[in-house]
Amino acid sequence: MKKILIISLLIAVGVFFFVGKFEGDNKLFAQVLPSNINEANEIKEIMIYEVNPTGKPKAISLTEKDDINKVLEASESMELKKGDEFVSTGYLVLFQGSKESYTMTVDKEGNLDMNDHEEHYEIKGKNELLHIIQAFKDKWEPMDEEDR
Repeated sequence: MKKILIISLLIAVGVFFFVGKFEGDNKLFAQVLPSNINEANEIKEIMIYEVNPTGKPKAISLTEKDDINKVLEASESMELKKGDEFVSTGYLVLFQGSKESYTMTVDKEGNLDMNDHEEHYEIKGKNELLHIIQAFKDKWEPMDEEDR
């Protein structure tokens, strides 16, 4: 009886460790943003560009605090898992702070690249960042040749 109890306990510990290892790799979007994207480095503008657009290239410039907050708040609780997919299409998002800038790329398949394509993530669940980007459809403007 003791052997069965010890074996059951070892199996339970192993299962918890195994599940915890995989679940522990997930992070929230807000956790993977650089620490300098905060109140001290207030974001003044978010520029969003289509990457490999279907048609004339378009961009959005968000400078109103409400719009910037919508982007940050909508995506801050997205759950991310380390991935290995390089994002080559979708949207390039440039956060322009008062001191420096930061870029990321997100695609429709739920992949996210950060830190100059050095860090790759898979979005678990709903892609709130893509959803909020697409919600700004009335703010898209065609890009001129000199803007590219």
